[in-house]
Amino acid sequence: MSGTDLESMLVQPNAFLPAARYTSPEFLELELEHLFGKVWQMAGREEQIPAPGDFLEYQIGDESVIIVRSESGGLDAFPNVCLHRGTQLAHGCGHFDGNSIRCPYHSWTYSIDGTLRFVPDREEFPDLPDDLALQHVQVDSWGGFIFVNLDRDAKPLLEMLEPLPTLLAAYHLEELKFRSYLSTVIHANWKTVVDAFNEAYHVQGLHQQILAWTDDVAIAYEQFPLGHAHYGQIGAARGILRPSPRLGLDPSEYDEGELLFSRVNALGGAFMGAERDAVQALRDEGPPEGQTLLEAYQHYRLGVLNGRGFDTSGLEPAQMTSVEDTFVFPNVVGPLFPGTALMFRVRPNGHDPNSCLKDTWVLEWPDPGSDWKMPKIRDYPNWHDRDWGEVTEQDYNNLGNVQAGMRSKACEGLRLNPRQEGNVLRMHEVVDEYITKGLANS
Repeated sequence: MSGTDLESMLVQPNAFLPAARYTSPEFLELELEHLFGKVWQMAGREEQIPAPGDFLEYQIGDESVIIVRSESGGLDAFPNVCLHRGTQLAHGCGHFDGNSIRCPYHSWTYSIDGTLRFVPDREEFPDLPDDLALQHVQVDSWGGFIFVNLDRDAKPLLEMLEPLPTLLAAYHLEELKFRSYLSTVIHANWKTVVDAFNEAYHVQGLHQQILAWTDDVAIAYEQFPLGHAHYGQIGAARGILRPSPRLGLDPSEYDEGELLFSRVNALGGAFMGAERDAVQALRDEGPPEGQTLLEAYQHYRLGVLNGRGFDTSGLEPAQMTSVEDTFVFPNVVGPLFPGTALMFRVRPNGHDPNSCLKDTWVLEWPDPGSDWKMPKIRDYPNWHDRDWGEVTEQDYNNLGNVQAGMRSKACEGLRLNPRQEGNVLRMHEVVDEYITKGLANS
């Protein structure tokens, strides 16, 4: 790609994004090399590989990495490539018996620290170095999430996540565990999908049914230097139940109990069954004197989490019913609630700029008395094969339409709202920073 061609695909003045950055195979190749080849990527969760010898595979483009729980209980990671003939060593998530990584092709065998331990007929390889071993890939964790970086010279994970570890410390994400894990294919560029979940501006257009129980106007957006971002309700809006001001309703025209009931049920995945039932009980009995229905429910939910033995000291009651939508650069976004999280991880689907892989992770603080087990990963290559619920299916149908529209010659690019789509704009600016820096250093 010439410098002129690249320049025409970069973020332009006045928050204009050329459509070609979403549809060009050449631009995707630059992202795979200079972005995904350099940035820390969320590969999975600690609870997926709890014991020594457990492994997890992470794929991005043509690259595959094996993350292994070491004998000391730490994490190690290697390219998923045998040093003999290039065969991939493992797939998915599982366990290496005998703490040995055995190539299925010719039985070359490695210790889980990467050391080459056994070669059949080794005496017939006269030039085989004695210290031959799998290369190490950078791996680290934060909040229970495992990250890998294909760049050996990358800066430390915690440094590159700033300021998220500090901002989200009170949520104790390290105590969450999988409730469900769903994967599917979306026929849209990976950035198209990330964009859709990184702003609330589209609610008034695509999810109009949500306006009846949420104030989508009282949303604040904040972007951070390294590309991360978040958004959510601000100030007094966290303590008030009201529909969107866009509907123009007078307070006499809506009921606080009905709004709370609608919100909790619409976000059912973020609340336990008992927490949903409590809304109806409060509606029937009324809140304690001196409290609104929302305040009573917020204190109730705070008590539930405390009763399950989790530290809520850094959380305010108003946070019990509000969401923090968080973006972890470059490709993970989703709402966080105290006690639960819904995370969307989006990756390019091979080298196709018009397709991506989307993983939906539902996480929760498990009941200390329960016997937690890792749920089965459910894969839907065709997202139409599952009922995702009204809101998600609105998103998925729309994403295909967005990608199709951007392929039209009539679509020169996207014009962003600098405030409500500021997270989207900053994300794209940082993507460009990685690409231009990578090209300058190559």
